[in-house]
Amino acid sequence: MISKPLPAFPFINYPTSVGEAFQSTKESDFDQLHVIVGNTVHAVEGRFRQITFDLSQAKISQFQAQRDYSKAVQDMGGVKVNTGTPNDDQFVAANGGDSYKLDKKLNYYGNSSSYEVYFLPTPTGRKWMVVMVNDSVVRLIAIEEKQSASSVNIVSAGAIKSELDSKGHIALYINFDTDKAAIRPDGKPAVDEIATLMKKESALHLSVEGHTDNVGNPARNKTLSRERAQAVVQALVSDGIDGTRLSAAGHGADKPLTDNGSDEGRAKNRRVELVKVARG
Repeated sequence: MISKPLPAFPFINYPTSVGEAFQSTKESDFDQLHVIVGNTVHAVEGRFRQITFDLSQAKISQFQAQRDYSKAVQDMGGVKVNTGTPNDDQFVAANGGDSYKLDKKLNYYGNSSSYEVYFLPTPTGRKWMVVMVNDSVVRLIAIEEKQSASSVNIVSAGAIKSELDSKGHIALYINFDTDKAAIRPDGKPAVDEIATLMKKESALHLSVEGHTDNVGNPARNKTLSRERAQAVVQALVSDGIDGTRLSAAGHGADKPLTDNGSDEGRAKNRRVELVKVARG
């Protein structure tokens, strides 16, 4: 058990020399991933963040990247738990024999990459880090195990109106695809309720404002939050709402509702807010 505190999730971020245009990120609050433990594939469920970047942008060698990232995870208390690797013939044969399917399942980057899985047991839960390095690219995957919670949180048109009348704003938790502005199917019912309200309240004007947690690149978070707010506006317009009654803004992590130091806090901060706009 690791007793010392770990850095905030995702534990390791992009090098400062890697600009946003050269960052490739995948993340989810809850998903199933697969890692190698010993010589077998092991399923892990929880929050994850995967970052991929070029060595040339990071301005480090393959040797330095492998040494430094492996050491960084070991210094946190991580213990290497895999003996097999995706490019090892014996591992492939022992796990179904299809190297293509295994590479995809393990998010493995290229046949020449190294592959190290580290386990980090802590008082607050089980964590994992995967380090992959080849002669051109680094891929790091951070995982926090946790149980699934319902991702569907539908607020009725009446409840939205009540909050807007009493407070002037309401926070909604609309689900989007990871690192994208596409509203997921389970996020559409909330948008439908907003449309229902605006059709009943013809004088209502709203500012739709996106917010993120503080994980990741601040500039990217601000852009993503704005794009998600715009996606909600576009969905409402497509549902027949006059676009002149709507505006969109993105604040990134600048206006948190609570501390970002826990999963619960970060989840609460990732939101879309409706703000009632007074008309003169």
